[in-house]
Amino acid sequence: MNAAKFLVLIGILLISGCASLAPQYERPQAPVPAGWQGQQKATGTSGKQATNPVANVDWREFFRDERLQNVIALALENNRDLRVAMLNIEKSRAQYQIQGAELLPSIAATGEGTAAHTPASVTGTGHSATSHQYSAEVGFSSYELDLFGRVRSLKKAALETYFSEVQTQRSTRLSLVAEVAGDWLALAADERLLNLSNEALASRQK
Repeated sequence: MNAAKFLVLIGILLISGCASLAPQYERPQAPVPAGWQGQQKATGTSGKQATNPVANVDWREFFRDERLQNVIALALENNRDLRVAMLNIEKSRAQYQIQGAELLPSIAATGEGTAAHTPASVTGTGHSATSHQYSAEVGFSSYELDLFGRVRSLKKAALETYFSEVQTQRSTRLSLVAEVAGDWLALAADERLLNLSNEALASRQK
């Protein structure tokens, strides 16, 4: 390879590493506060009080009743929607890894072996002979120069899809916890109202 071809190759590699037609994305500000009112504050290493984001607070810190915790844990273990969300995470993770492999050239390797047996009546030496022949080939099967960032954009899109599935699973989990806790509190309120009604009935009858 002469110097001119080498310089052209280097230029193509530099262009493929810098050029991209994908638009720049800026994440918008969320329309909700990061913390909830009355949230406990913890003192950080700098001595200043730092609030823990509400999304990072474990649900067991909200619901201290042991029976309710057991019911929520049972729901999380057996909910089908949550299982589907977990499988979608694994699927998107595998797709990201596959898409990332597109940035590298594909190498193909093939091997072949043959064997031939010659009987003694044909060799002329009075002894049979067996010959073996082997061959192997290694080469690049396909490779796309990512001149305008198409492959890198697809990889980034696969990564964002993975992050989206993670947040979907998290949202599904939080919704399930909230639904179970709401039903539990509704049942407790109904039982309390039933007890009050029975007491009122007994008092009326007396």
